[in-house]
Amino acid sequence: MRKHLSIVVVALAALVLLAGLFAPASADAKRYRAFVYPDRTKPEMSVVVDDFRINETLWDEGGVQYVWLKGPAGNFKVPFSRIRQIEVLAYRGPDTTKSDWVWYDVLVTGVGDAETYTGRIEIRVMRGLAEGVPWYSYPATDPDRGSNLWRIVVGDERLAPTIPWQAPAPAASPVPVVPEAPAPPPPAPPPAPTKEDLFAQLSLAELNKQAPLVDVYFDFDMATLRPDGELAMQRNADWMKKWPSVKVRVEGCADPRGTNEYNLTLGRHRAETVRDFLVAQGIPADRIEVVQVGEENLVCTVQNEACWARNRRDHFVITAK
Repeated sequence: MRKHLSIVVVALAALVLLAGLFAPASADAKRYRAFVYPDRTKPEMSVVVDDFRINETLWDEGGVQYVWLKGPAGNFKVPFSRIRQIEVLAYRGPDTTKSDWVWYDVLVTGVGDAETYTGRIEIRVMRGLAEGVPWYSYPATDPDRGSNLWRIVVGDERLAPTIPWQAPAPAASPVPVVPEAPAPPPPAPPPAPTKEDLFAQLSLAELNKQAPLVDVYFDFDMATLRPDGELAMQRNADWMKKWPSVKVRVEGCADPRGTNEYNLTLGRHRAETVRDFLVAQGIPADRIEVVQVGEENLVCTVQNEACWARNRRDHFVITAK
C-alpha cells in the first residue's frame, strides 16, 4: 500500500511540474489599457485597446508588456508599468533584415516626474481587445506602412488630442516688409535610401552576420521537418522570394553520436529536405547548394541532450547576392 501511495505522489508532482513548464509566460501578467493614435494627420482619432501587448516572443504569442528602447543611454527594456506615453518623433522605415518590423524614433514619457527617454524602438505587431473583439495591428501592412503612427498612451486616461499636438495659431496680420532679392533655393536633399539600396550596400559577410535565414532543427535520427521547422522554413522562403538574386548553401549537420559516415548521410538528407521545401515554395533549385557536414561543424560539444539538439540542424550560408 505504501509503495502504491509513493507512486501516486510522484505522478502528481510530475503533473504539477509539467503544468508549470507549459503555462503561458503571461498568465499572471497585469492587464494594461492603451490608446493607440494611428494617424498623426487625424489627432482626434484613437483605438482603445484593453490587455494591450506589443510584438511577440517564441513562447508567448499574446505579446509582451514592454518595449526595447535603443538610444544614447544604451539598449534597455522599458516595461508598461513605467510608461505613460510613447510619442513617435520620426518614422525610420522597415527593418530590411526582418519581415514586417518597422523602426521609429520615439520620446517615452514615464510615470515619474521628469522621467523621459529618447531612442529608437521596433514594432512588428500590437495586440489586445478593442470593444470586446480581438484586435491587432501590423504597422508595416497598414496602407501608410505605419509611417503615420503618432503615439501610444498607456493607462486608463485618454489624453486630450491637444497634448502634445497643438492646433496652429491664427495667422497674424502681415507686417509690411521691404522687398529683398529672393535668396537662391536651397539644394534639394538627397533622397532617403530605399530598402534595396541598404541591401545592396551590405557585403556577404555583413549579411551573413545578420543571419536573416534562421537555422532549422531536427529530432534525433530524423530528417523530416517538425512544425517549428516548417514555420522557420516558411519565413526563410518568404525572405528568399523578397531577394531573388540571393543564393544560399544549406549545410546539413548532425550531433556526434554514430559513425562519421552515417552522420554525413543524415546531414545530406536533412539539407535535401530543406532544399525540397524551398523548391516547393517556388525558389529555383539553382539558387540552393546542398552540403553534407555531419558532425564536422559542431556548435556545442557538451555530451548531453540539450547540446546534441543544437547540433541537429540545417545551417544557411548566403553565397551570392
